[in-house]
Amino acid sequence: MAIVMITCPETGTAVSTQHHASESQFASEPYDNAAVRCTACGAIHRWTKSEAWLQPYRGVAEALAR
Repeated sequence: MAIVMITCPETGTAVSTQHHASESQFASEPYDNAAVRCTACGAIHRWTKSEAWLQPYRGVAEALAR
């Protein structure tokens, strides 16, 4: 399992979407017009799978520190 991440369009930082998925789950989910309250800027961001990536749990702290 991994965490689905996006980039905050306001700050450019990596943000967790709070969605957890395996590679096969991520591939099969559409993630059309999903939304998350951004921990970087506080806004609600709508996102799609093309804007997201899977971050293994062991690398989440590093991704959030970018």
